[in-house]
Amino acid sequence: MESQRVKNVVNSIEEISNNVDEQVATELELEKFNRIINRLDSFSNECEECEQYFTDLESHIKDLLEKNSTITEDDIKHHNQKINNISTHLMKKHNLVTSGFYFSVYMPIGTSLGVVFGLLIFDNIGIGLPLGVGLGVAIGAALDANAKKKGLVL
Repeated sequence: MESQRVKNVVNSIEEISNNVDEQVATELELEKFNRIINRLDSFSNECEECEQYFTDLESHIKDLLEKNSTITEDDIKHHNQKINNISTHLMKKHNLVTSGFYFSVYMPIGTSLGVVFGLLIFDNIGIGLPLGVGLGVAIGAALDANAKKKGLVL
């Protein structure tokens, strides 16, 4: 269940989304911002850093609301920097991953192994490469699905 603080912040984010043009809303990554807010709220009881980040984001949202439709590039840059710092904290301290993380890691690994095994075993890179890509995609997709099922996706 969402706390009142989260509801207030989410309402403020929706208000910002309605007040700014579509390009600025896209650059602010408001959907990701909503997910981060919910994650911070869920961890704020046990993690002081998350509580501090949540408080900082509340004041940051108020600042963005005051600027309304006059949000500058510096504001967007500052906003994205905050999101990246918080995302890094959530990934390192709470073992969360971004959507498609394992896919992006295991596909290149599978590709490189496919090239190696294609040359060593089959003497044909054309056979090993698709096998490696397929294996990397399968493993990455399975691990991504598992992370999503466990609720570890940011």
